[in-house]
Amino acid sequence: MIAYYLRTLQDKVLKEIPEFAKGCLIYCKEPTKEEMKFLKNKFLLNENLLRDALDFYEMPRVEEIERKVYIFLRAPFRENGGIFTLPLLIVVSQEFFLLFSQTSFSFLEEFLEKEKYLIFTTQKTKLFLQILSKICEAFKTTILQINKEIKRAVFELKKIEEKEIKEFIKFEVILQDFLSTLVATKVVLATILQRQHLELFPADKELIDDLVLEISQLEEISKSSVKNIINLREGHEIIFTNMVNKVIKILTAYTILVSIPTILASLYGMNVKLPLEENKFAFFIVLFVSLFLMLFVALIFRWKKWL
Repeated sequence: MIAYYLRTLQDKVLKEIPEFAKGCLIYCKEPTKEEMKFLKNKFLLNENLLRDALDFYEMPRVEEIERKVYIFLRAPFRENGGIFTLPLLIVVSQEFFLLFSQTSFSFLEEFLEKEKYLIFTTQKTKLFLQILSKICEAFKTTILQINKEIKRAVFELKKIEEKEIKEFIKFEVILQDFLSTLVATKVVLATILQRQHLELFPADKELIDDLVLEISQLEEISKSSVKNIINLREGHEIIFTNMVNKVIKILTAYTILVSIPTILASLYGMNVKLPLEENKFAFFIVLFVSLFLMLFVALIFRWKKWL
């Protein structure tokens, strides 16, 4: 789907327009082959870079070809209970500002719908920074939600079950994905600052510095959360190992205790001369000796803290 939005300094609000106009925002999501061909031919876009934007594993980077700046970013996306990042391509030229993605990002939809009074499509650098800020907000919301779940688990370590451990492993994978994306995004911003791919005013540079600082903070929170997950897994593993060892000790101790009367009974089951075999109280004597030995061994186990 391709949609066009326009707002100049003379317009009161961002509005959707039926066709392309100079200075407009082009929003293309879930593109078909025909739409990709149209974009390539109409706006003279690089076909290979458009295809790269549909690659699930494409990382943030900046390319400048024929006076068009191609900025690859990644943004968090939720689907079927899963959380991962997907590429978002921004193309900035003198004629237009293009948003190109293989899916529909909810934060972009909300941005275009709810912040119509804040968007000027002709101010391309500002628009890019606004979108990047929304991406950072989306990362921040997700990271803080995960961090909250991890902190809850830290205080309830003994109540964690296998299902929750699997969930935390998923969180670790998500956070590692976020970390690699955030690091690459900082490199993109540094490249834009250094090479002046976009027209930057002092206020824009300050905004970029603020975004770099925010991304660094998100990195630290993510690293801390990953460390907590690793500690949780290791702590749960230690607790589980101790429980298994304790159960094995108890079972071993009971096996030894139960084997005492079995040994004595097997001795008196042999077809040879044995003490007390003529004594009518032999059974009770053997039973008493067995119980005494079991009690004695049980006290030793108790003293050794095996029971």
